[in-house]
Amino acid sequence: MIHKSKFQSIKSLTILIFVIICLVVAYQSQAFAWQGKVISIADGDTITVLHNGKRERVRLYGIDTPERSQWYGQNAKQFTSSQVYGKTVSVDPIDIDRYGRTVALVSVSELVINKLLVEYGYAWVYDRYCHKPFCTEWKHLEDQARSKKQGLWKNPKVIPPWKYRHSRRQRRVSPSKTGQRSVYDCSGDIYNCSDFSTQREAQECYKYCLKQAGYDVHRLDRDKDGVACESLP
Repeated sequence: MIHKSKFQSIKSLTILIFVIICLVVAYQSQAFAWQGKVISIADGDTITVLHNGKRERVRLYGIDTPERSQWYGQNAKQFTSSQVYGKTVSVDPIDIDRYGRTVALVSVSELVINKLLVEYGYAWVYDRYCHKPFCTEWKHLEDQARSKKQGLWKNPKVIPPWKYRHSRRQRRVSPSKTGQRSVYDCSGDIYNCSDFSTQREAQECYKYCLKQAGYDVHRLDRDKDGVACESLP
């Protein structure tokens, strides 16, 4: 009888300790989250929030929207602005990136903006950095948006922003100057007239991207007469 009573006491104590730990974890999670008013939108996945009188740069966790010069980059920025600009948001920090920005989940009421951007075709799930359990659900939403051709997925040749950024860092000369002929990158405003040796080369790029993207993505035809980089020989 004594042993049984002792066992029950230990069991009750164990349950109590477990409950206390859970409450502490939940409290800490809530304690780290904070609220503030969105005062600026840099692009689809980066915003500035006013918190305790200070401007906090916030990078939305787990996603990557197109760069502003990319296909659908301005659309992504406008969508994020329509959801959060001038509103009070909840910021649930997850990390600090190398630029000093708070990497976080951002919510308006119960709506998680990170997830919403993926669901409506304004962002990729950033597999390299999205490691939380909910990232699997986000990937399903991305697949659904792609299959429905929503948002950026209207363009079957759209380039992920991490690849686009890499290409911009590496490519400041045209393919012809490397001695190689290759397909031009039409995902954003990358080339300018100084990247080409001749008008013929610029015209080739202009026509190729006009066909691929549907417009003069590199703005090589400034006067819109159908002739690119007229100053080149």
